[in-house]
Amino acid sequence: EFRRVLFRSLTTEFLGLFNIYVYPNIFLQCQFHYFIQNLSRSMSTYLAITTSLDRLIRSEFPIRSRVICTRQNVIKLSLIYLIIFCILFSFWFCPLNTINPDTGLCYNGRSSAYMYFIHNIFLPGRLVIVCIIPVLLMCFANIRMLFNIRNVRRRVQHGNFNNAGFIPRRMTPLDRMLFFMMLIGVSTFTLTQIPFHVYVLLQAKYSTFDIYTNLLIRTVLLSWSGIYFGVGFYLFCIASPQFRQQSLTKIQWIFSCCRPFQNQINASRSR
Repeated sequence: EFRRVLFRSLTTEFLGLFNIYVYPNIFLQCQFHYFIQNLSRSMSTYLAITTSLDRLIRSEFPIRSRVICTRQNVIKLSLIYLIIFCILFSFWFCPLNTINPDTGLCYNGRSSAYMYFIHNIFLPGRLVIVCIIPVLLMCFANIRMLFNIRNVRRRVQHGNFNNAGFIPRRMTPLDRMLFFMMLIGVSTFTLTQIPFHVYVLLQAKYSTFDIYTNLLIRTVLLSWSGIYFGVGFYLFCIASPQFRQQSLTKIQWIFSCCRPFQNQINASRSR
């Protein structure tokens, strides 16, 4: 749902390049729009991190994970994320976020103190919180998970010792799949998130492009950054046997429901 909100906000921002404004007032266009855009991006990012941490906990504490990795705890953690990010991004409702009368676009340049906060505190802070920390956490969680899985398998295989400990073995198909999932997931997140955050930070400091070129590049990079939240979700789902089984069951159910209608259509045609 947060991904849908993000892409809707990207669509309305892109239409602004052609002087097509969906929102009827300043509050929705320059305040609520940017608040919900940052909120949805941050929530999607940290829910993706939670997925990686969930897999880590299940491999690190297989027994305790039944108590830790529950639906109730996921709901509580999601609410905590929501409250924290709502507080962090509440400044977007500041009246200083308004429309530039000359360009018709949103800006926050009426106060030097507020501009300093946006360029020197908010943008670097968002880069760290929504980009750098997630990359580090996802790398740690996935590498540690693979390490735990390999250690468990080595303990099960008796008689494979040497003076240094366990004899290294080749990766199993499951290990290989998890490794490539980790590599693709982290690489995709890094390649899609870093360009947007770095560009916005540099543009705020050096103002390399004019306002319309900046808006176009920002919209393209923001759309590019949203790719991960689809790719990462499907990578996780494809690697889940339960998800695959439920998907096959659902597809079979859909076809079984459609079969009587198809039989009726065929019968009517034969008449």
